[in-house]
Amino acid sequence: MNINIPKEVESVLNILHSKGFEAYIVGGCVRDSILGLSPSDWDVTTSAKPEEISRCFHGYRIIETGVRHGTVTVIIDKRQIEITTYRIDGEYSDNRRPDNVLFTDNIEFDIKRRDFTINALAYNKDGIIDLFGGINDIKNKIIRCVGDPDERFKEDGLRILRALRFASVLNFDIEKNTSESIYKNKDLLNNISSERINTEFNKLIMGSNFHRIFIDYRNVIVVFMPELNGFSHEELTYRLNAMNLIDSLILRLSMLLYRTEEPDKVLTRLKYDNLTIKTVKLLTSAIDEKIYPEPVNIKRWLHRINRENLYNLIKIKKALFKFEYENLNNAEKVMDEIIEANQCYSLKTLAVGGQDLIDLGIPKGKDIGKILNEVLNKVIEGKLENKKDSLINYISFNYHL
Repeated sequence: MNINIPKEVESVLNILHSKGFEAYIVGGCVRDSILGLSPSDWDVTTSAKPEEISRCFHGYRIIETGVRHGTVTVIIDKRQIEITTYRIDGEYSDNRRPDNVLFTDNIEFDIKRRDFTINALAYNKDGIIDLFGGINDIKNKIIRCVGDPDERFKEDGLRILRALRFASVLNFDIEKNTSESIYKNKDLLNNISSERINTEFNKLIMGSNFHRIFIDYRNVIVVFMPELNGFSHEELTYRLNAMNLIDSLILRLSMLLYRTEEPDKVLTRLKYDNLTIKTVKLLTSAIDEKIYPEPVNIKRWLHRINRENLYNLIKIKKALFKFEYENLNNAEKVMDEIIEANQCYSLKTLAVGGQDLIDLGIPKGKDIGKILNEVLNKVIEGKLENKKDSLINYISFNYHL
């Protein structure tokens, strides 16, 4: 087997070998290379201790933030490469991270501590190390824990969600003993920080196999998202099928949390960013509202939620409500015509602004916003032409200036 390794990573391996140390690429980059995917990260494992790694790369920029656990990051031609000493993990008293680590010069001990067989692979020019049948599991599309699944999950409860994520993203099946252990130990997810759950859940929900994982492991996912308990099997299946039609994290989250109580609080609890929370709240609150393919209605929608959000709302409604598809297609065409013709639908596109009203003698304050919105409403309804002179005359006459 031959893996095409980036030249910067090859340089790291060669430098370590030249200094008398063992070195391999390890984990996900080996797995992805075997699958024919492009690895996003290239991790190196070595018999060199952290201080020895630093000496080997004297003259290069290095980052030692993970040195306590044996990791030194080396930067070569702007590429960051994590180099970690072979290690044996101590006890995991908090089900999240080892209490301590012991460095070793035996790669077999390092391989044994890894989560799944498909990640317990190491490679260099001399060949591949596969102690647990990882290559065979990749070929058979199987997620299997290294050793005893109960032990692996009790070491780090996040591995439960990682198993679901890999099954979703890679479209693999989860091996029977591993699957049973996931259910048995699912409550360990309560010990995991929301930030770590967020990262894995986002990858899971964007995976090609997310639909089946949600159905098969719903009782695991509800540990950190109990709101899903409110859906019947049929309702959850229906919305998962609809979500499969859309390739967007924010839109899939909106469809998943649609008709749940306070979706913004769900996302806040799971440490999503403010923009995602705000957008999902806006979209979920609007899904059940009617969109008519009429210029006035579309302009009101554009004013209310803006162009991008209206496009996304229509996408969601098309996926969820197939009986509305033709109507929504027509609404989208009307929206395109409005935008292409530069028609007015917002205060930003209104021919007058706050300064114009101040120049007319209207004092600064909330009255200016109120008047502008009233004028905008007239323009949207076609009762006023969006020309500055016409609007100034209308305001002067109707507001007794």
